Amino acid sequence: MIAKLIDAAALIGELEAKTKGAALEELLAAAQTAGAVPANAAKALGKRLAEREAIGSTGLGNGVAVPHVKGDEVRRVTLVLARCRKGIEWQAIDGRPVQVLFLLVSPSDEPEVHLQCLRWIAGLARNSDFRRFLLDAADPAAMRELLRELSAKGASS
Repeated sequence: MIAKLIDAAALIGELEAKTKGAALEELLAAAQTAGAVPANAAKALGKRLAEREAIGSTGLGNGVAVPHVKGDEVRRVTLVLARCRKGIEWQAIDGRPVQVLFLLVSPSDEPEVHLQCLRWIAGLARNSDFRRFLLDAADPAAMRELLRELSAKGASS
C-alpha cells in the first residue's frame, strides 16, 4: 500500500504559497492534477480542509504539517508531499513555521487505509534525518527516492 502511495504521490519541490490558505489550495491543485480529486470537488474539499484547520492545526511541530481530508468524491488515496524552505506560518504545536507538508486525501469508504497512511506519515514527520534530507533534496525525483528508501528500511513505520 505505502509503495503504491509513494509511486503515485504528487511532489512539489517548492511551494509558491506564502500563507496556509494558499498552501492548502496549491496542495489540493496537485491532488487534482494527479487525478485523485475531480475539478468540481476541489472547492468542497478545500472548505473541509480549512474547517479542519480552524478546529486545530495540523502542524505537528518540527516544521511539519499533515493536512488530511476524506471525501466521497475522492477517487483514490493520494499523497501530496511539498516543501517550502522559507516556511509558512501554520499555528503548529511548537509555534515554528512549516517547511514540509504532507496532504493526504482519501475516499470516505477507506478509513483504515487513511489511518494506516497517517501512521506512516507521522513516522516520517518524527524522523529528523528525513526532514533534513527532504529539505536538501535536489528535485522531486530525489524527494520520491527518499520516501522509497525510508519506506524500504522501515525507518518510518
